[in-house]
Order: sequence, then C-alpha cells, then structure tokens
Amino acid sequence: MGMPKQICRGITKWKNFLIVFLVPLILLPIVTIIDTKPARCAYGVLVIGTYWVLEVMPLAVTSLLPVVLFPMLGVMPVQKICQSYFKDTLMLFLGSLVVAVAVERWDLHRRIALRALTLVGPQPRWLMLGIMFPCWFLSMWMSNTATTAMMVPILNAILKQIKEAREIGPNTKKNSFRLSAEKNMVETSFTNGKNEDDAIQDKGANGDTNTMEMQKLMKKEPIEIEEENGPIRSEDKEFIQLAKTFSLCVAFSANIGGVATLTGTPPNIVFKGIAEDEFKIYDMDSGITFANWLVIGLPLSIVCFIFLWGWMQFYFDGKKCFPCVARGEEGSYDNVKKFLHTEYLSLGSMTFAEKLVLGDFVLLAVLWITRNPQFVPGWGALFPKKYISDSVPAILMAVLLFILPSQPPGFLKKQQLNCTKAAESQDDEVISNDEVVIQLDKAKKDEYVPLLNWRVVNEKLAWGVILLMGGGFALADACKASGLSNTIAESLSFLAGIPPWVSVLMLTFIVAAITNITSNAATTTIFVPIVFHLAIKLGVHPLFFMIPITLSASFAFLLPVGTPPNAIVFSTGYLTIKDMVFGGAVVNIVTVLIMNLCFNAYISPFLGLSVFPEALRTPIFNGTLLKNGTLLLVNNTLNAGYTITP
Repeated sequence: MGMPKQICRGITKWKNFLIVFLVPLILLPIVTIIDTKPARCAYGVLVIGTYWVLEVMPLAVTSLLPVVLFPMLGVMPVQKICQSYFKDTLMLFLGSLVVAVAVERWDLHRRIALRALTLVGPQPRWLMLGIMFPCWFLSMWMSNTATTAMMVPILNAILKQIKEAREIGPNTKKNSFRLSAEKNMVETSFTNGKNEDDAIQDKGANGDTNTMEMQKLMKKEPIEIEEENGPIRSEDKEFIQLAKTFSLCVAFSANIGGVATLTGTPPNIVFKGIAEDEFKIYDMDSGITFANWLVIGLPLSIVCFIFLWGWMQFYFDGKKCFPCVARGEEGSYDNVKKFLHTEYLSLGSMTFAEKLVLGDFVLLAVLWITRNPQFVPGWGALFPKKYISDSVPAILMAVLLFILPSQPPGFLKKQQLNCTKAAESQDDEVISNDEVVIQLDKAKKDEYVPLLNWRVVNEKLAWGVILLMGGGFALADACKASGLSNTIAESLSFLAGIPPWVSVLMLTFIVAAITNITSNAATTTIFVPIVFHLAIKLGVHPLFFMIPITLSASFAFLLPVGTPPNAIVFSTGYLTIKDMVFGGAVVNIVTVLIMNLCFNAYISPFLGLSVFPEALRTPIFNGTLLKNGTLLLVNNTLNAGYTITP
C-alpha cells in the first residue's frame, strides 16, 4: 500500500508538469484524424484553453503559446500572430494602467476611500456603503486587484475597532490600533495550511490581472497591522458574520464597478478589440467608444451596486435589515467613525503631486467622453476619419505623468516663503536667523522629480494582463482566419427557432458559470468571436449577442479563483468556500438577470440593435469580403493552383 500512496503523492506534486505534456498528446487525434485548418486551430485553442483553466503555467506565459502553436499548425503566419499582441485597444488599456499606477503611487485612491468612509454613519449598513462605494468607483478606472488590496487593510482596521468596542463597551476611548504609513499593498494571512506562495498560486490569476501581479501586490511593501497580522478572531457570532459580509462587499463591489467603463475590466477591452476586427472585415465600425460604453455600463453597474448593497445587508442581518423590524443597541459601532476621521486627517491636505494626478485623471476621462459622444460632434472630428481613437488621449495623459513635476519649482517655494515671512512679521512674531537659513536652504532645492518614473511603472504595471489580452486577441484572430468561429456558429444554428433574447439569456448564464473557474478575459476571447458569427447566421445584430456575453464574463462571484478580488478577500482568513458560494450565488444569478433586463430595456434601443445592418449580408469567403461578385483578397493558390484575380 505504501508504494501506490507514494506514486499518487508524486503525481500530485508533479501534476502541472505532467499536464503540460499529456494534454497535447491526448488531443493529438483531432489533428491526425481531421486534417483541416479549423481542426488544427481547434487543437491549438483546446491546448491553450486547458492550460488557462488548469493554470499549469502562469497565465501570461500560456498567453505566449499562440506564437508557437498556430504557425507550426499552419493556421496563421507568425508575423500576423505577433501583430495581435499590440493592437490599438491594448494601447488604450496600457495608457489607463499607467494613470492607475500614478493614482496608486501618490496614495490618491486611499484618500478617496477614507473620505468616503468618513461621510457615512458608523452603523453596519452605512459602513458597508462606505466600503463598497470607493471599491466600486475606483475599479472603474484602475485595477480591481489594486483597489481590493488597498481596501483590505482599511477593512481590517474597521473590524478591529468594532471588535474592541464590542468587547470593552460603547463608551470606551481606547484607540490603540492604527495603520502604518506604508503605501498601496496588503499583507494577508493564509489559513488553509499552505505557505504564501502556494496559496497565491492556487487562488490567483483570473480577471483583470494574473498570479504575478497578485504576488507583487501581496508581498511587496506591505501595510502592517499593529498587534496582529492575521485575521481578527472572535467568538462573537455577529462580529464573525460582519467580517464575512464586509469582505464580500469589497470583492463584489470591485467586480461590479469594472463593467461601468470600457477600460474598467479586461473583458471590455477584449470585446472592443475583437469587435473592431470583426466589423472591419465588412468595412464597418463597431460604433463602441468610451462615451457610449459609459452610457451602457454605468446605469447597469449602479443598479447592480444597489442590489448588492441590499443583499449584503440581508446576508449580514437577515430580516432585521428591514426598517420595519426593531433593532438592538448599536452603540458598539460609534468609535469607528472617530477612528476613520482620525485616519483621514492623518493624510493631511492634498499634496501638489496628488492634485496634478487628480487633474490628469479627470482630464483623461473628459477627453475619452468628448472624443466622439455621437449625439454631437466631438473633438475627434477635427482630425481625419479613423486617425484618432480612445488610445490617443490615454497615451497622451500617460506620457504627461512622466513630464509633470511632483513638486512646484523652487522659485515658487521661495515666493511662498517670502509671503509667509511677511505675514508673520505683520503679526509681530519673531523668526530666528537659523530658522530663516534652514527655510531658505529648503527653498533652494529645486530638484525636478516627475510624477512617475520608469522604475515605478515597471514594478507596478500589470504586464501579465497585457500579455494575457494579447494572447486572447491572437486566439481570436486564429479562430477567424481558420474558419473555426464559423464552424462553431453553424453548429449552434438550432438557436434560430428561439427568440434572440432567450438565446442571449441562455448564453449569458453559461458564460457566467464558466467565468467562475476560468480567466474572464480568456472566456470573453473564446465566446465573443463565436457569437459574432452566430448572430450573423441568425440575422441578428452581432452586438446584440456580443455585449451581454462580455458583461456576463465579469460576473464571477462564486469562487476565490473567479477573480483576483475574490482571491484576496478569501486569503484574509475571514471566509470559507461555503461563505463565498452562499453569498455569491444569489449575486451571480441576480446580476445576470439584471444585465439581461437592462440590455433589453435600454442598451439595445440606445444602440439600435433591433435593425440588422445591410453591410453584414455581404458574403464572406475565408475571412475575406466579397463585393459585386468579385473576390478582393483570397489565398494565392486556390483550385489546384489557379488564382482568382479581381
């Protein structure tokens, strides 16, 4: 019996190594039996998809495999595959990530979070709102992972205050707990019997980042929580339930916030890139811009956010959350308000750097919205058609962050010093010569330090996410070039007898289920091209299928592996898998239903998706547009070596 156990243990320890070699061998009959281009592409997609799902390698590394597999399988030349890794859409995402790094670098996100918390009451329902709102808002503009990692130490601080107040009494003035001045990162405790590296590798890697970024967030420059490093332990059942609820609030609100903007989460960016490529074949524009996506995503995100707030109250308090039900004494939460106010005041007034970063951030959002608002001409109309896209202002504002100074020039400081000295002299206050010399020495220091430097960006930027999305685009391009997307769409033609909104409802639930165990970017990459061709075959506007599929790919609330925010809050030790499944199942089902209702109620009418574009009726041959019976571009060799020329 000992030998089989040792073999099983060895296989378990080396499972990733074995899977890497066994999966291609097991799937090899697909290529050997069905030797067609769609079959060869399907082989590559299944190998890469299996590696993504099982995470046998970091997602970013797996995302490089299209460069190897598809040229070797004869699906696409390597030059075209490599072009997929740096499209216009990825430049848009890169610019937004650089701006997000600047927000993190100067702690602007923490100021916003603490300010929101000081504006709400100390009762649990209002603390939930104060925790959820900054997570929801910030995740529209920056990494969901960074938003969650920033909020977890604040969450621990709030829970610590509540626990002390409940144990000592509502009138206590004790306040021995504080957050240190370290920035942006979170140190969490793993309670599942594994070391940190194993836990991060097991739980990370889906959603808007990957395992490497999570390791960086959770292991570098941690915010230390004094007196205790692990989760706060208590026998108080109400407190335990409160800790679970607050943890879920952080993760779920970050996930919901990402759908509001085009750059908020990778599925939206993947959809944008694929839609542009697919519609370009028909000489059409997808019509998706940052401005009209805001009209699509923001109201939906707000409705989901309101539902989540209500559900989290019920999850915590049951029927007691309703106003008509009498509640007990809540004095134990009073000290939390004072603590949060103290923490916010400790940040001091906004620095020069924070103001510039905030200005850069706001200006970028304004440029995105006003480039092509569609109901009126935007500033993009000043340039030739198709010369300007949302990536232009994204990169412009990102580059400015490497130019703008982090402190005002020295001559401005000196002028400010002279004004201060004159004002103090008028008040008959004496300043010693030593103090004046020290202040003048400080004023003479006129060092030019930009808001960002490459070292900071290189350390904090989620390069793995960019590779993941590039690999997704390469996968989509290969499916399109080989005809695999068309083949799968034809197999789904039985949906023609079902109303389109019913088909969409079914597909969104399938995608929402799959995205709980796979990368949401990978899920979007696989499904969006398929439903594009399916919609054309059914005579439905492609966006009628593509947009709901994209939105549902962001609704992963059931498991820690669903998204990095889920993994981070699970790693704090407050939650079990059962807690996440019970709390997230209702959210998953209801948000998909809300999305379908919103889509049919206002998104589809707003975009005019009830009308099938006539341009899409033009026949396509091997991914090439046919006009007036003439083939514009075909393979160089066709029909036994004969070439069809225009």
